[in-house]
Amino acid sequence: MTLSPPDYQAALAQCAQCGACTAVCPVYLVTGRESLTARGRLHLLARLNDPEALGELLSRCLLCGNCKRACPRGIDLVSLTVSARADWGGKGGPSALAGFLARQALARPSLAAALAKAVKPLGLAAELPMDSGLRLKLSGPVSPLPALDAGQNGGLPQIRPARRLALYFPGCLATHLYPEIGPAAARLIANLDDFRLLTPADLSCCGLAAQSAGDLEQARTLARRNLARFASLDGEEAAAPIVTTCASCYAALKGYPALLANDPGWRPEAEAFASQVWELSAFILAHGSRLAPGFREETTVRTVVYHDPCHLRPAITRQPRQLLDLAPGLRRLELPRGSQCCGRGGLFHLAHPRLSLAIRQPLIDDFLATGAELAVSSCSGCLLQWQQGLKGSPAQVTHLALLLDSQLTNTILEKDLRRHHD
Repeated sequence: MTLSPPDYQAALAQCAQCGACTAVCPVYLVTGRESLTARGRLHLLARLNDPEALGELLSRCLLCGNCKRACPRGIDLVSLTVSARADWGGKGGPSALAGFLARQALARPSLAAALAKAVKPLGLAAELPMDSGLRLKLSGPVSPLPALDAGQNGGLPQIRPARRLALYFPGCLATHLYPEIGPAAARLIANLDDFRLLTPADLSCCGLAAQSAGDLEQARTLARRNLARFASLDGEEAAAPIVTTCASCYAALKGYPALLANDPGWRPEAEAFASQVWELSAFILAHGSRLAPGFREETTVRTVVYHDPCHLRPAITRQPRQLLDLAPGLRRLELPRGSQCCGRGGLFHLAHPRLSLAIRQPLIDDFLATGAELAVSSCSGCLLQWQQGLKGSPAQVTHLALLLDSQLTNTILEKDLRRHHD
C-alpha cells in the first residue's frame, strides 16, 4: 500500500469509469448507492470540500480491497481511501468517538481500564481483560472458540526438540482473547516444520486499526515501536523468520515499508523486517519437512469451509486450503458463490451495524447451504463476525491454527510457546 500524499484529480483522470469496482463492492451490492463505490468516492473526493460529508462517505468503506483487485487501470483505491481518511481527519460519520477510543487503547492498552466505564454505553465492552485494547474494537459478548480434541494417538505425546527458531507475532486476538492460538501454532510448526516458536516480550498492536481509520501518525508510532523491539534482538533471534497467525497483522507488518516510506530513518529497518514476516500456512508449506505424515488418520471426517480474509486474498488463498486438504480428518467444501467479505471491516461494524449485518447475511446463508460443520479463518475480525453470524446454528467457527492442531498425530510438549524476556 502506497501512502504518499494523494492526488485525487490525477486518480480520477486515470479512472476508466468502467464500473469494475462497482460489481465487486460489498457495500454497493447491498445499498445500490453509486456514491459508496470506489468510483463514486473518487469522483467526490476530487470535487467535494465538505469534511462532514466526506467523513461519512469514507466511513462506509470496508477496505476489503475488492475494488483494487478489479481495477483494470491498477488504481490503488484502498490506499486512496486510507489517505483520504487521514486528510479529512475522520471527523464525519457515527463512529468518530468509538473509533478514537479504540485507536487510543490499541496504542496504549493501559488506558483501557480507565475508559471501560465510558465505552459501555457505546456497546463496545466485551469479556476481555481490562488492560486489553482489543475490548474497544468489539461489540457484544464473545464466546470461546470450540474445543477441538488434539490427536494423541492413544498414548503419551511424543517429545521431540525442534532444531530451528522462528519468532511469533501474536497480535491482540491471540494475546488477549484467544490465547490458545499461540500454543497451537507452536505445536504445528514444531511438528510440521521442526521449528520452535518464541514470542518477544512487550510487542505493540500492529497498527492496522489506526491506519485504516486514517490515523497514520499513530500507526507509524506503533510500527516504529514494534520495529525497535525486533531490532533489539541479536544472534539467532535477529535472523529468525517472523510468523503471525492473524491475517490483519500480516497485512500490517508487511505494509510497514509503505507506511514508513517517507521516514528515511526507519524505512530500511521496515523493509528488512517485512522480508522476514510470514503468515502461518505459507510458512508451514515453505519450510515443512513432514507435512502429510504429521496429520492423523480419522474414521470420522469433519466438513469445513475456509473463509478468505480480505487481507490475505491478494496473495494467500491456496496455502490454507492445501494444509486443510492434507489432513485426512477434514473434508473441505467451497462456498457456492466463492469468497466474500464478511462485512466486519475493523470498526465498520460499529459505525454501520445494519449495513455490516446486511453484508454478512448472504455469506452465512451460503455457508449454511453447504451443510459444513466448521467455518475456519485466521482474521480476528472475520472470526468474531462468523461467531456472531452462526449464533443459534449447530455449525461452529474456529481459527485455522486450532483446527490444524487438532489433526496432528502427536503433540510436542516441550516449551509449547516460550516467552522471551531481555
